[in-house]
Amino acid sequence: MMEDTKKKDGKNILLTISWIAAFLPYIFSPIAFGPFAFFLGLVLRRDYEVGNQGKIIMVLGVVNTIGGIIFANWVISNLGV
Repeated sequence: MMEDTKKKDGKNILLTISWIAAFLPYIFSPIAFGPFAFFLGLVLRRDYEVGNQGKIIMVLGVVNTIGGIIFANWVISNLGV
């Protein structure tokens, strides 16, 4: 039988991807990357026990999604794309 206490590998790479994805809504599609960062933060908080980093990434995912939508709207209205 397999052990119940399997060590989860990849915590550092998941943290790195999550922090990057939390700020991508300003550069790329906020509708895609904001929820992606939120759910990565949720997985980190629930499964990897990283402390407050998971909560912070979840909050940044939501806030930066809203900010990215507002920024995109401002760019489109002022630059007339």
